[in-house]
Amino acid sequence: MILVLLCLGSGIVSARQVLTGVVSDKETSQPIQDVSVDLLRLPDSSLVESATSSSEGIFLFYKADTANTYALKLKHNLYKSMSMPVPVKKTGLVNSLGVLSMEPTFFNLKEVVVQGYKVTVTERNDRTVYGIPEGLQKTSSDGLDVLRKVPTVQVDYLNEDITVNGRSNIKIEVDGISRDKSYLKRLHPSQISKMEIITQPSGKYDADIDAVINVVTNPAMRYGLKGMVYAGAFPIAKEAYLGMANASIDYGREKISYYVAGNGIYQNLSIDSELKRETANTFMSQTSTQPMSAGLANFNAGFIYDPNKFNDINFNVAYNSTSIQAGNTSTATTRGVSNLFRSESDTKSQSGGLTTSLFYKHFFDKAHKQTLEAEINYYNSLGNTSRTDFSNSYLDSITNAPLYTSPDQWEVSNTTVRNLYGQANYSLPFDSVYVLNLGLNGNFNRYLLDNSSQTVSGFTPNNLDYADLRVGGFAEVSRSLKKGNLRLGSRFETSRVSVGSGSPHLYRSILPYVNALYTINSDNSLKLGYSRRVIRPSTSQLNPLVSVVDSMTISQGNPHLKPAYRDNVQLTYTLRLPFKKTTINLSPQVFYEYKSGLIQQVVSESTQAGRFISMPANISNGYEYGGNLSINAQIGPVMVNSNVRYSLFHVDKYLDQIDATNRQGWNWNGFVMCPLPANMHLITLINWNGPMLNGQTETRMDLMHLIGLGKQFKNNSVLRLMAYNPFSKDFMHQQESINTAALKQTQHIYLHKDVGVMLMYVYSFKVGKTIERQRKTIEEQTQDQLLKLPINF
Repeated sequence: MILVLLCLGSGIVSARQVLTGVVSDKETSQPIQDVSVDLLRLPDSSLVESATSSSEGIFLFYKADTANTYALKLKHNLYKSMSMPVPVKKTGLVNSLGVLSMEPTFFNLKEVVVQGYKVTVTERNDRTVYGIPEGLQKTSSDGLDVLRKVPTVQVDYLNEDITVNGRSNIKIEVDGISRDKSYLKRLHPSQISKMEIITQPSGKYDADIDAVINVVTNPAMRYGLKGMVYAGAFPIAKEAYLGMANASIDYGREKISYYVAGNGIYQNLSIDSELKRETANTFMSQTSTQPMSAGLANFNAGFIYDPNKFNDINFNVAYNSTSIQAGNTSTATTRGVSNLFRSESDTKSQSGGLTTSLFYKHFFDKAHKQTLEAEINYYNSLGNTSRTDFSNSYLDSITNAPLYTSPDQWEVSNTTVRNLYGQANYSLPFDSVYVLNLGLNGNFNRYLLDNSSQTVSGFTPNNLDYADLRVGGFAEVSRSLKKGNLRLGSRFETSRVSVGSGSPHLYRSILPYVNALYTINSDNSLKLGYSRRVIRPSTSQLNPLVSVVDSMTISQGNPHLKPAYRDNVQLTYTLRLPFKKTTINLSPQVFYEYKSGLIQQVVSESTQAGRFISMPANISNGYEYGGNLSINAQIGPVMVNSNVRYSLFHVDKYLDQIDATNRQGWNWNGFVMCPLPANMHLITLINWNGPMLNGQTETRMDLMHLIGLGKQFKNNSVLRLMAYNPFSKDFMHQQESINTAALKQTQHIYLHKDVGVMLMYVYSFKVGKTIERQRKTIEEQTQDQLLKLPINF
C-alpha cells in the first residue's frame, strides 16, 4: 500500500499540464503571428518544446508538467527578443500565461526605419495581411496609391473606384473604423504598416459587403506635427486632361491627435462609342461622342482621442461633392425601318453629402482582449439633382439634312438620400483558446426620387419613395489550435422594404459562415472558407424614371427588384520561399460561387419598331468557379506584386432574352518597383481584364500599362513622371457584347490618347522627436531580472 501511495503521489506531482498564451504588439495590442516561442526547462535551460504563434498570436505547449520549473524565450525579426519565467501552477490541466507584449524595435517620426526590404504576407482565417515595406511607401503618393499596389485590389485612375477581385461593394476601414476612400488620401504612406484584405467578411459586416479593406497604421506616427501636399497634371489628348491636388495636416500629442484634409480632381474628357445591334427584324449602327467635364472634391476633419489604455474615441466629418456636365451627340442608322436618327443631349448633375461618424472602443483589461465597440454614422445628401436637355432628329439618309426635329425635351431627377447606421460588438476570450464575438446593428435607408420630364413620347414620370429598415446581428466563436484556428458563425438580418404607398415587403436571411486556418509550418499554411452573402439593388437600378434621351433605347429602373444571394467557397494555400536576399510569397486559390436571383441589365426589343428597352431584372441563377494566384516577392531590391484570376461563368436560361451561357474570364494586375541610383526609382503597373459575364453582357477591357520614374529629394519631396499605356493609341478601351438568340449587340467605348503622361510633385514634412519606448511595465521589469539569472540560453 505504501508503494502504491508513493507511485500515486509521484504521478500527481508530475502531472502533465498545457501551457498557453497570447503574443501581442505592445503598442497596438494586435496579435503577432510567427513568433518563435521556446519552452526551456530550468535550471539547465534544456529545450523541451518549440512552437510558433498562430494568426491570433496564440501558442500552445503540451509537454510541460507540474514537477518542473520553466522559462520562455520569444523571438521575432521585427520585435525585441524577450525571456520570462513561467509562473508555477500546481493544479489544473491548463496554465494560461495571459498576454505577452513584445516591443517593436524602433520608431522615428522623421523617417520610417524598416528592417530591410523584406515583404511579409500573413494569412489569417478570414483575411490576408500584407506588410507595407519602405520601398512601396517611397513610391506612393498617399494611402490610396499604396492600395493600388496590393494584390487582388484594383483602383482606376479616372474615378478612383475600388474593386477587389472584380467586386465593387467594398467597405474601407482604418484601424478597424469605417472610413471612405477619400480618407485614405489623407494618410501619408509612411503612416501605413499593413493592409488587410478580407474577401470573406464575418457577420460583423452588412450582408451585402463583398470585401473589406482594413488599413493598419503605425500609432507612433500620430505624434508631432506633420503634413502632406501634392499636385498632379495629366494631359491625355488635345481635349482630354486631368488635374488633381491633395493636402492634409495632422497634429498629435500624447493622448489626442487632430487632422484636416482635402482633395480634388478635375476631368475634361471626350469619350467615343460605337454600337451595332441586330435582331431578326432590324439592324442598327450608332456612333456617339460624349465630351464631359467633372469636378470631384472631398473634405475630412476629425480627431483620435485615447484618454487612457482602456478607451479609444474617434470622430470624423466628411463632405464630398461631384459635379458633372456632359454632352452627347449620337447618330444611328437602322435597316428594316429605313431611317437615320440623331440625338443631341446636355446633362448637368450635382451630387454630394455630409457624413458624420463617431466610434468608441472600450478595453476591459490591460491585455486588450475583452472589448466592447460601438459606432454610429449618419449620411445626408445635399442638393443632389440631374437634368438632361435633349432633342431627336430624323435625317435624310443621303444628305443628312434634318427632315424633322423634335421640340426641346428635358428630364429632371432630384434625389434625397438619408442613411443612419449603428452597431455594437462585444468580444470575450475564455478558456484560453476560445473567443466569443457578438454584435447587433441597425440600418435605415431612405431614397426619395422626384422625377419630372417633358417629352414627346408621352411617358408619365414616376417618383420613388424607397425605405429600407434593416436589423441584424451575428454570433461567432473561434478556437485557436496548436497549428491554426477555426471560426464558426452566422449573421441574421430582417429587412423591411417599402416602395411608395404599397405594402411593405419583409425579407429574413440566415447567413452562416465558417473559416479554418491550418498552419503547416512557418512557411506553409492552408485556409478554407465558406460564406453566404446578399446582393441588394442599387438606387439607379430602382429608379422608375423612363428615360428616352437615346432615341433608339428606352432606359428605366425597376422598383420591384428583390435581393439576390450568393454562396462562396474558397480554398487557399500559402507558401513562403525565403532566400538570402529574396523572399517569395505564393498564394494559389481555388473558389466556387453559386448565385441565385441575379440582378442584371436586360436589353430587349420594344413593341415600337426599331426601338429597344434596357431594364434591370432578377434573372435566373448562375455560378462561377476558377482559380487565383497571388505573388508577393522581394528579389534583392526589386519588389514584385502580381495577382492573376481565371474564372468560368455559367448563367441559366432566362425567358427568351438570355440563353443558357458558359463563358470564361480572367484579370491580371501587377506592380514592380526597382530602386535606382541617386535616390531614384522605377515603377511599372499593369491591369488587364479579360471577358467578364454580367447576365446578357460580356465585357472586355484592354491592357492598362503604366511606367513611371521617381526622384526623391532631401527636403522630403518626390517628383514623379508616369506614362500611361505608352504602347497604345487609346487610354481606355472597353468592349461589351450580347449574343443571344433574340439579340446580337457589340459596343466599343474608348478614350483616345495623344500624350498620356502624368507629372506629380509630392511634399511632406514631419516635426517631432524620436520616440524611444521605455520599459515601465511589470513584465519588462521581470524580464530584466530574469536576464541577470545564471541561465544559459
